Amino acid sequence: MPLKDQRPAMNTGFLMTAYGIAWLGQATPEFVTPQGFLEPFELDMKEQELVNRTWKARTKLYGTSLNCEAAIIRNQSSGLSYSNGKNCTTDPGYGPHLSEPGSLYGSLYIGYFIDQHSDYSLSGMGCSSPTNSHLFLGLWGASRGDSLKPTTTAIFCEPSYWTQDVNATVMIPSMNVSEIFALGPRLPLMDSLFNRTAFEYIIGTGAQAVSQRADISETTNIIDQKSNLARLGLHDGVTNMVGFALGLGSPDLTGYTDPGILAASFEKAHKLLHALAMRQLMTSNVINVDSRHGTVSGKVNAILVVRPFAIVVETLLGIVVIFILALMLYSGTRISQLHKDPASLTDLIVMLSKQHNTDRLTFKKGQDMDASQYALVKGIIHVTRSESGSRRSNAKCRPGQPNIDEASGISGSNKPLVRPFETGMTVGIVFIAILLLALGTILALKIYANQNNGLPLPSNKTLLNQLVLNYVLIVFATFLKPFWLLLNRQLCVLQPFEELRRANAKSSRSLDLKYTSLPPQLILWRAFRGGHYLLGAVCAIGLSANLLAVSLSGLLEANASPLEKPCNFTYKHAPIFSRIPQKLAYAFERYDSDYQYIAKAIISNGVSLPPWTSPETFFVPNDLNNSLDSGPVNQSRVTTQGFGVQPVCERSNFNDTAFIAGPSSLFNITQRTSSGRDVTCVGMGDRDRPYGGQNESVAALEAFFQLRPIDSDDILNIAANDTDTATVEERLACNSILVAGFLRANLTVSNDVVKTENSDTGDGSPEIQQVNALSSVWLVCRLNLLTAPYDLTVDQSGHVISSVATGPYAENLSFFFSNGSGPTSLTRVTSSIFSHGENMHPYWHNDTFVDTWFAYFIKHLSNSTTFVDPAQPAPAFSDVVPYVENICIRLFAIVLGLNQDWLVEAKANSTVSGVIIFPSQRVFVSKPMFIITITLLTLNLGVAIAYWTRRPRKMFPAMPYTIASILDMVHATGLAAEVGSLQSWRKEWRFGYGKFVGTDGKPHVGIERRPFVVPAET
Repeated sequence: MPLKDQRPAMNTGFLMTAYGIAWLGQATPEFVTPQGFLEPFELDMKEQELVNRTWKARTKLYGTSLNCEAAIIRNQSSGLSYSNGKNCTTDPGYGPHLSEPGSLYGSLYIGYFIDQHSDYSLSGMGCSSPTNSHLFLGLWGASRGDSLKPTTTAIFCEPSYWTQDVNATVMIPSMNVSEIFALGPRLPLMDSLFNRTAFEYIIGTGAQAVSQRADISETTNIIDQKSNLARLGLHDGVTNMVGFALGLGSPDLTGYTDPGILAASFEKAHKLLHALAMRQLMTSNVINVDSRHGTVSGKVNAILVVRPFAIVVETLLGIVVIFILALMLYSGTRISQLHKDPASLTDLIVMLSKQHNTDRLTFKKGQDMDASQYALVKGIIHVTRSESGSRRSNAKCRPGQPNIDEASGISGSNKPLVRPFETGMTVGIVFIAILLLALGTILALKIYANQNNGLPLPSNKTLLNQLVLNYVLIVFATFLKPFWLLLNRQLCVLQPFEELRRANAKSSRSLDLKYTSLPPQLILWRAFRGGHYLLGAVCAIGLSANLLAVSLSGLLEANASPLEKPCNFTYKHAPIFSRIPQKLAYAFERYDSDYQYIAKAIISNGVSLPPWTSPETFFVPNDLNNSLDSGPVNQSRVTTQGFGVQPVCERSNFNDTAFIAGPSSLFNITQRTSSGRDVTCVGMGDRDRPYGGQNESVAALEAFFQLRPIDSDDILNIAANDTDTATVEERLACNSILVAGFLRANLTVSNDVVKTENSDTGDGSPEIQQVNALSSVWLVCRLNLLTAPYDLTVDQSGHVISSVATGPYAENLSFFFSNGSGPTSLTRVTSSIFSHGENMHPYWHNDTFVDTWFAYFIKHLSNSTTFVDPAQPAPAFSDVVPYVENICIRLFAIVLGLNQDWLVEAKANSTVSGVIIFPSQRVFVSKPMFIITITLLTLNLGVAIAYWTRRPRKMFPAMPYTIASILDMVHATGLAAEVGSLQSWRKEWRFGYGKFVGTDGKPHVGIERRPFVVPAET
């Protein structure tokens, strides 16, 4: 930002941010570090999706340093004076006072400039020379037992401002700085780049040098830090800058009598405030829009490889590759006499029919055969050649021919018929039992894991865990696949014979089937197309074994999971309020503005809620320290009482313009006390009167105030005073009511002065003479206290993670109060936050900036300016009610969370049972993989049952696995001659496996065409 624009643009908003960082744990903004402010940079290209991303680039660091020297302290008759030994000697009598009871320490930060908001300035204490305009005096006093004679430490410091080229690493997406590496020396920052005078004016006086319109979070003068400092022992005479120094510095206050430690504390505050001010001034038109090299770093999700297993896999794959190459070499160099693939029985018969040149066959001539006959006995081929190449279709067995029951050949031997061993019933029962056991085991693991938050890890060693969780299950699937492959192969071989067994099979469903030409699983389509559904199902299951292996490998997964253990927690407090203050004030260790700052940081800056507090409820705390003996604990779950409020808001038709123009007319309603008497409750008196506005302009106003009895002078004090006639009962009845108003109007004011700041006295604001064309919506809200038992989960610092009500809201609320207090005593104190303290006056405004914390919260929670925009009509009642109720609910919980000492202490050794939650690695059953695995295993089981109930029957004394065994079934038939002459089977022909009389005139068992075959008995 140009230098001429910096003075009016620099406001106290960066002080409010520093308050959150120093006292509330608020995260630093983008590109802000404790060392300074980084010139922002961004990526000008599409970024790869990475985990824990960081950007690293060259940029500039803007920072400040303090040059401090110990002051010369002179004890004069009128008090102490301080000198820098040059041209600055303060008037005597100034110093840190320890007059407040309980004060242990005192401290002052005295800047050069004079302002109405500051009681101290060097220019007004004898150091008015312009050469001292950047100097400040830091004082520290520690009690020696005599409050009037503290031990005093004094330093004079002058800041210098510099810039430095650095390599900076920022985390994405927060833009928080993680690392800075200097690339060059620090160079003085040119005065034309930063208005140091405006900056030092603000941090020295706590107020803006030039007032400008902005939201209250950016215009609040003198950030009130008294309550934070009071808890440290500093009560009186503390200036604004001291709070930032102590909030950011060492918590050990005894060390601040050392000038070096005191200087380091002020320097740390200077660095942060300067960085925040630079960020406030840094706009897009001053950022160097240039291209620079940088790096984007991050992590990608990857699969970890266990090296020993990887070596085994790599070795086996290498062996497989060697065998594949050897097979390819052998197959490519071997001489083949095949003219086609012998993939079916028909192909084998055709090959037999074409073997006319017997010298090309390896055979042994039979002793009792002529030149045209050969027999297949122990490897010797027997072929009967027909001169005609065909048979008469009406051929019949004649008397005197051999008895067909004495059929010979391999299939007709006297050996018992067999089936493959693996298709035996014993193997089937064992296999089905294994599948049932696998299903039952996986189901049991799933149920146990769900009921016990996972399974324990088998071992602390990664290798063993990988072996048990993944490889053991893969081994099961690995053995399952070859077994199904074996069954599949058997069925592929036997399926044509199963069709021929009935002696009425078409060639397309028997002899022409090509089920052995491909790997068994790949004939899936052929099987279903041929109507062999069992074979198709077996093929599908064989293929699914690969998917089963994948699902089993991912079935069990190790994840971090909380592990619960029963534990007894000690009560810190009983759920009874007995020390509710009469008002939120200094005597109770917090000022009203402190609540407003904290609420602002929580609602708009993401600061954590107080311990034992959720956005809607405060919970009675328990002592978590006894759970620390159980080792590392992440969370604790316990039953405790929760307190919240339920606002009930009604619309009011109040529309009197007189009370807005002045205090002569008051907002009033009638409220009934606890004893049944009526009391008139009023608000918007002199303390609440509006200010601001511009003559003849459309203006908006947001009012939020607490009511009081009409006879009460002080809305804050519950105790009656000399001028009050209101009773305590009347005060409680009225103070429990909150009024919110949203107004639009044209104003007539005393002059054309535009309101520029928000002060408690209204100074600088024009007097409102008349309110014209008023439109408004008013809400009258009562806070009803709610309390119920909750099942609460908190971390070890007490921050709430989750809460669930375990019972109904209590009806008798008196049980939860003592010492004469009651529900109204609790809600009225919370309601008074907006009724006094800083910036309590509502202001007319003709812009969308807000001057009160109530309006600020409305604007932020709605994420809109609609409710505060004077150009918009007054909002509808139904639109604004949810936001007003939300503010009341959240502030009530925050106030109680910050004041746990309002509860009575619990009785000694009173405990409540709960659980502590440990971080633990547990084994879980993956839901997607579980569904896939159970589905596949169920299909495996179903197909296995179908396979063994419909397995092929016993047909052969020996299985037809070889070409010789198949040729033995057809060598005596006329099929070879018929296919040789016809080149294919006729569609009307049917074939069978059984007994027939061969071309040699002898009975045989094999494959023949009907009507020449009698079905075999199986």
